[in-house]
Parts: sequence; C-alpha cells; structure tokens
Amino acid sequence: MSAEEKSIRYEIFFKTQDYVFDQTIKLNDETYEHPAPDEEIPEWCNLEFKKCPNCTLSNIWHEHCPLAVRLIPFVKLPACNSYDEVKAEVTMNNKTIIAETSAQEAFSSVLGLVMATSGCPHTSFFKPMAWYHQPFSTPEETMYRVCTAYLFSHYVHRREGKKLDFAALKVIYHNIHQINVQIAARIKNYSDTDSALNAIVLLDLITNDLPIAVDEDLDELKQLFESHKNLFD
Repeated sequence: MSAEEKSIRYEIFFKTQDYVFDQTIKLNDETYEHPAPDEEIPEWCNLEFKKCPNCTLSNIWHEHCPLAVRLIPFVKLPACNSYDEVKAEVTMNNKTIIAETSAQEAFSSVLGLVMATSGCPHTSFFKPMAWYHQPFSTPEETMYRVCTAYLFSHYVHRREGKKLDFAALKVIYHNIHQINVQIAARIKNYSDTDSALNAIVLLDLITNDLPIAVDEDLDELKQLFESHKNLFD
C-alpha cells in the first residue's frame, strides 16, 4: 500500500448461504475519496435519474451521480433479508474488527464509509471521520464523533467574530436526509435484496436524530465533559 492510500476491507459472511461480500475501500490522502468501480455504469446512476433536489452538480460536467456509481456493488447483492445473521470482519491498518450482527447493520457500516468518500459534495463533511473510520458505531458514538469533528473544523477554519453554533451542522444533516431518500429511490427497483435499502434507512434514523439532540442542547454529551469544567479558567 502506497503512502497515498488507506485501505479498509469489509468481509461480510452470511450464516445461511454460501456468499461472502468482500470489498476494499481505498482512500486517497489528498481527496479522501475512493475510486468508482471499474465496470459498465447502469442508467440508474445517471445524474439526472431521480436527481436529489439539493444536488449542486451540473450534468454538463458530471454525467453520473458519484454516490450512485459507488453503490453499484450493493445493488448487485444476491437475495437476502435485512435481518439475516452475518459475521463482519473489517481490516484496516494493523487491526481487524469483528462483529456478529444483522445484514442491515453490517451494510449500514460500510455504506456510511462509502457515502462519505464518494465525492458527493453534501457528504464531504464526513471525510475526516471516514479517514479514521470506526465500524459499527452506535448512534451515541456517532453523535460524539460528529460533534467533535464539527467543533474542531470550526476551530481550524475560525473566522474573526463568527459565532459558534450548530446551525451549519443541522443544514448538513438536512441535506443528508434528502440524499438518503433519493438514493433509496434510485436503487429500489434495481436490487434483489432489501439489505442495502434498509441499511440506508438505518443511516437515516441517525441522520434524523442528531438535529433533535442539538436542539436539546446536547445535554448527554455535556455531562461527559464535567471533569473539564476548570480546564479553561
């Protein structure tokens, strides 16, 4: 592996059928994106096919939706159910993480990584989290990582007199919700399995929960930092 890449390999073994999903996501350290599959691109990947209403790309420069193209391997999954039992192994750098879970939970984890590094402008906020990918994160863990990433980004790109709030983060998640809905509509009639669809639904549940948590002043996260209260005196 060259210095310009980070590889994250997902292997998902099904308990009830002789099938293994095996995909390696290679991230470039300049774009923090992964390349599209090197194969024929189907019609449902065209940018104008069920295009997201908030899409910022023009079909003059982009024939295909970058996110849809990277979902091709998931649409080709053999027939299986979201609740099928699987064992997932994620290998990255010098460690391997193993989880026994449902198909939709496993695919939700890898889809989160794929979406963040697809080249879709609306998912680019998640690139730093994808570079330090944490498979099978709980909603609470995801909330912690998102909020800390957002606050650090604000620190790095701080502007004189700019107010710190979570308004921009809520906009990001509103856009992600629209993408989840449209991507699910794109692949609905082109897949033999509901695992990928339900994996997107699972991601969208987290997408809907975070703005609510922000509106509730993130009390649960604040409690974690009680020991820091004298740090900045």
